[in-house]
Amino acid sequence: MMYALTNGLLYVCYSIILGGSYLALLPKDSIVKTTITRKTLIVTAAFIPVLAAFPIIELAIAINEYQSGGLLESFNYVIHHIETGQAWAALVFLTLLFAAAMFLIKNTGTAYFTGLFILLGIILTQSVVGHSAIMASYQGALSHTLHLLAVCLWAGILLAVSWFSKNEQNWQAFVEWFTFMAVASIVFITFTGLIMTFTLTESIVSSWMLSYGQALLLKHILFIALLLFAFINGFLIRKKVQEKPSFSPRIWWRAESVIILLIFCITGFMTEQEPPHNIEQTLNRENASVLFQTFASVDIQPALVFAPNLLSLFFFILAGFFLFSIFVMFKKRDSAIGALAMAVIAVFSLYIGLMSSVTSG
Repeated sequence: MMYALTNGLLYVCYSIILGGSYLALLPKDSIVKTTITRKTLIVTAAFIPVLAAFPIIELAIAINEYQSGGLLESFNYVIHHIETGQAWAALVFLTLLFAAAMFLIKNTGTAYFTGLFILLGIILTQSVVGHSAIMASYQGALSHTLHLLAVCLWAGILLAVSWFSKNEQNWQAFVEWFTFMAVASIVFITFTGLIMTFTLTESIVSSWMLSYGQALLLKHILFIALLLFAFINGFLIRKKVQEKPSFSPRIWWRAESVIILLIFCITGFMTEQEPPHNIEQTLNRENASVLFQTFASVDIQPALVFAPNLLSLFFFILAGFFLFSIFVMFKKRDSAIGALAMAVIAVFSLYIGLMSSVTSG
């Protein structure tokens, strides 16, 4: 679970840097001013190699058990001879380069543009040692890179304006262009996400027996809830801001960012799990997911199928009711916290419904 936190925070760092840099390049009258400065981005970037170091340290400790040279020698071996260690060393170098660009380049536009280019290198470095690249070579690395860029751009701008905005000015001008960017990002995220899912997963339903499959399922369910908040924060709030320019959507965007942070944590957990590309072999090496054993009523076996029943249909209807309640919370009560609570109940109901639909193949 530690990797869910450290890798999740790593994605937050990428997002803040990408979102903050992008906003800094736009005209002042089209954005909401934030407290994010060059110093903020340098400090955020400094956390990248620290957060990314945990798997490297764990690997060095594991190797040290089989040699007598000491932990430092094992760490040095990982850095020089293992791909993930080499990628981490590249992250350290690129992070220092990013900090130097932010600190030394005087021209604002040039500094932030250079920073974005270096961040692309950082994200590409992580992608080439990810699951998709290992399974599908260059195509997998490209899909992962584009997916992560789209996620971090959308999430980064959202995090920047919802948590770091200075004032309540320019919401209307900002919402006008950000709505269309969010829609484009969601389409891109969905497309690249599906490519990676089918690349890494032998069988969607059968993968639910494994920890990776359970995390992927929860991620997809949370994404459904996220889409509803994105619709509210895009189209409905856009209309509300047009009618009342003084209206601040900040609290609703913060609610959406909470779901994004949960998805980041789940994604961080998935990066350290074995993908279900050969489910039977994986089950021979590790136990089935605790969540699957708790909520599914079928025995562990290599092949499962999706077969809805009366119980699962009840939970699907219940999930639909609470998803609809999110809109009610926006329209009738203007309660972002209430909408978030409805989303949590809907996610749980949908999860139980899907687990109740699993049967042997």
